[in-house]
Amino acid sequence: MPNVFEIDIKEVVAKLQKGKEYNIYTVYRDVPINIKVPFSWFDVSKTNEVYLAFNWKNTSMKYAFQTGNPVYIKIVIPYQSRELSFYIKCSVFSSARDELVLMAESLIEVPPFLKRSSVRVEFDYKHKAYAKLCLEDLDECFSNLSLKNISETGFAIKIEKDENKDIILDKIKDLAKRDTVLDMELYIDGDIVRGKANLVNIYEEQDELYAGFKVSVDRKDAAKLSSIIMKLQQEIIQEIKSL
Repeated sequence: MPNVFEIDIKEVVAKLQKGKEYNIYTVYRDVPINIKVPFSWFDVSKTNEVYLAFNWKNTSMKYAFQTGNPVYIKIVIPYQSRELSFYIKCSVFSSARDELVLMAESLIEVPPFLKRSSVRVEFDYKHKAYAKLCLEDLDECFSNLSLKNISETGFAIKIEKDENKDIILDKIKDLAKRDTVLDMELYIDGDIVRGKANLVNIYEEQDELYAGFKVSVDRKDAAKLSSIIMKLQQEIIQEIKSL
C-alpha cells in the first residue's frame, strides 16, 4: 500500500469531483454521525490553508457538525486492481445556511470512533446514570459513580473533583496494578445491568478525569444493555434532527 499520508492535501483535494457526493463523518455524544453531500468547491488561501465546501441544503443532521468536534471526509481512490480509502481530517470553518465549509488539517487512515468494536453512547444531564463497583473478595464498594458513556463492551466513569478524588483515584490505580475483577451494577434511568468489570485506563478529557472499564455480562444483562444503548442512540439521533 502506498503511503498516501505523505501526499500534499492540496493534491488530494484538487481531485475531488464537483457535484459528486462524499461521505462526511463526525461524532456527537459518542455516536458516529454520517452525511453524504455533494462537493461544491475548494480554495487555497495565501497562507496555504485548504478550504472545501459542500452543499448540505437537504441535510437534517446539521447540528452534529456544529459542536466543534473534528470532521472527516472519506476519500476512495483507485490503486492497481483495488481501491484505497482514507480520510481528510477537517475543522468546521463555516456552517451557515446551505453550505458547509471545512478547513483541511491532515490525512488519516480511519477516525478513532470508526475503529470501535461496538457502538458507544454518551449520557447527558437528562439521564440518571451511575455505577456501583465492589471488590469481589472484600466488603468494599464505590457507589454513585457518574457514568460518562457506555457500550456493549465497556463504560467510563467520571472521577469527581471533590474531597474524595485522590482517595478514589489511588484505589482505582491500585486495582489496575492487580488487574482486579469488580462486581458491577450500572443504574441507567431505572434499569439495572449487573456483571463484572476490569479497569482498562484512566484518561483526561477537557480538564476532566475519567476511568474506562471493560465489562462481562450474562446473556440476560447483555440483551438489556443492548436495548438501553439502542434507545439512547435513537434519542440522540432525534435530538440532532430537532435542533
